[in-house]
Amino acid sequence: MADSKEKALKIMDKNDIGIMATVSDNKPVARYMSFHSEDLTLYTVTDKRTEKVEDIEKNPNVFVLLGHEEGIFNKDYVEIEGVVSTTENQAIIEKSWNDYMDDQYESKEDPNILVLKIEPKKVTVKNKKGNESEEVSI
Repeated sequence: MADSKEKALKIMDKNDIGIMATVSDNKPVARYMSFHSEDLTLYTVTDKRTEKVEDIEKNPNVFVLLGHEEGIFNKDYVEIEGVVSTTENQAIIEKSWNDYMDDQYESKEDPNILVLKIEPKKVTVKNKKGNESEEVSI
C-alpha cells in the first residue's frame, strides 16, 4: 500500500491541472481546476461567486481526476473522492497560487478569493492498460 500512496503522491505533485466534478440539480458538473497538494489533501483557488461554490454548499462531495496528459492515454492517473471545506486563510492562498490566477484576480488579497480544501475519502491509482487499479490507504 505504501507504494500506491507514493505513486499517487508523485502523480499529484507532477500534475497540478485536473478535473473536479460536483453535483448540481442531481447531475454531475465537471470543471478544469488548478490544484496544490499537501500529502493526499488538495487545495484549489476559486471565486466565491461561482456556481461550483453554490454546488459545494449544497453537496460537499466531489470527484477529482489528476494525471492525464493530452495525447497520452496509456498513463497512470489518480481518482480522488473527497469532501470539500472552504477557507480564506492567506497562507493557503499563497501556497495554492499560480501564474494563471494573476489573470483572474487583481491580487492575492482579492476579497472574492476562496480556497476549496478537498479531504480525500478514497484515492485510487488507475494504472496503465493491463495493470490493476490500486486503492491508496488513507
